Amino acid sequence: MKNEQEIISEVTAFVKEAMQKHDSGHGWSHIERVVRLARHIYDCEDRGDRFTVELGALMHDIGDHKFAAHDGPAEIRRLLGSLGVSASVIEEVVNINVNISFSKGKHDMVKSDELQVVQDADRLDAMGAIGIARAFGYGGFKGREIYDPRAGIAGPPGLASSSTKSASTVHHFYDKLLMLRELMNTATGRKLADERHDFMVRYLEQFFSEWNYGNEC
Repeated sequence: MKNEQEIISEVTAFVKEAMQKHDSGHGWSHIERVVRLARHIYDCEDRGDRFTVELGALMHDIGDHKFAAHDGPAEIRRLLGSLGVSASVIEEVVNINVNISFSKGKHDMVKSDELQVVQDADRLDAMGAIGIARAFGYGGFKGREIYDPRAGIAGPPGLASSSTKSASTVHHFYDKLLMLRELMNTATGRKLADERHDFMVRYLEQFFSEWNYGNEC
């Protein structure tokens, strides 16, 4: 029977292979950052089971609808089952995979400790300097405009378009990224989110200052 570290190693190899077709912002480097953040939040909060948190962070994007046509939960159950992981851990990793996203992970839903930790880690990676880079990288990958003023003035958070697809990458900040700070589950997540949120606000102030340069003396 494999020990936890051997299981983590095999899952890591599987996820690296699965992420190859993702854009750079959603590839293996994103998974590595989320795993590190999840470990940090777990260490600070001591919530849940560390092994489950690490597996959940590793496999949170398996079957991501933006890139994959296969069934994420089925892949998780197949792989972890073959490695001898307990049924309870497998179902929690599936729970994380299914409910981690911004659209499904509602703030008022009942969440396990492990989901709270991994969800905060994933959301933090969508914020700050790296979040900005990921947003524009994915926007380019999808052929999205940097900013389209014809779609209306972006902001404030929570009052943007109700469409599931942002009109531009800058609109995406107001449709999602600037809302993430208020959706953190843990005290550690909220502390880290404050700095990253403020950096995004400063970035957008500079962006609009440059975009509108020359309109005023």
